[in-house]
Amino acid sequence: MYIDTHLDTRWALTRQDRSFSIRSSIGHIDLDRARDANLLCGFFTGYPTESQYSTESMLKDWIIMTNDPNNHFIRINQYQDLEKHLNLLKTGSTDKIGSVLHFEGAAGIDTELNRLYIYYDLGLRSLGVTWNDTNQFATGVPGPIERGFTKEGLDLLDALNSLGIMVDVSHLNDTSFWDVINHSTGPVFASHSNLRKYADDPRNLTDEMVIAISDTGGSIGINLCKGFLSTDQAKHPANMGCAVSMIKEVIGLTSINSVHIGTDMDGCTLSDDLLDITSMPTFFTKVRNDLDLSESEITKIKRENIMRIMKVCWN
Repeated sequence: MYIDTHLDTRWALTRQDRSFSIRSSIGHIDLDRARDANLLCGFFTGYPTESQYSTESMLKDWIIMTNDPNNHFIRINQYQDLEKHLNLLKTGSTDKIGSVLHFEGAAGIDTELNRLYIYYDLGLRSLGVTWNDTNQFATGVPGPIERGFTKEGLDLLDALNSLGIMVDVSHLNDTSFWDVINHSTGPVFASHSNLRKYADDPRNLTDEMVIAISDTGGSIGINLCKGFLSTDQAKHPANMGCAVSMIKEVIGLTSINSVHIGTDMDGCTLSDDLLDITSMPTFFTKVRNDLDLSESEITKIKRENIMRIMKVCWN
């Protein structure tokens, strides 16, 4: 069983006019395929979030989706929820999918942070301050490099740390990234980012960034989006092997404790050897075999590294 820290399924279901409870050949994830893949829990993204209206429209959809008994979701709002859910799955007492609410962008939150507390009460437990945009709090990758977090953004970081909402650095520009590292007091994670040395894109991380995330007690979620795996197909073909090589690099730069999976499924184009979520058991077998990992080591990548961060932040 594994945890995926970035799934765009709620957005994809609306765009593709399909139901989570019905098996489909469209998109990457539905209930049956998630069960086939042994998905323990997903960070299901709230997107788009460019305004209060779009944020709350998305949030309404998420509430409806996770309340639908046919979808077999269980909301994960605290670490004890996750522990209980994992134990029930191990004993075969449930077949539900854990769901963490993650916002991909904070533009819908007012600078006085009133709505942040409302969203927290509704289940918000993980937040990336920007998508590919510049907002009142921080700057995303297309924004001016000299602009990082604003004063209001630093206040937001303080509130996130105080509430125990996980801070995601994926999509931040370099200046904003270092503002998080220098200001945040808890573990920092990248929900779905790769290595810039493989795919030269500002959405990806430099070696120094990987080390800095690890030094906070955080972890890097390897993204299986084809475009973020490699920009040099001759040197690094964008496939499962490329993702495995990046996991090996992260472990070499830090340790086995600083890498997990954030596939970006239902929001990206996968490599040709990845069909959908049902390819994940094959992927994890390849990670274990190619890197000669023990069962305890592959379990860290599959779920224990991100569970450690969830426990520290939420408790």
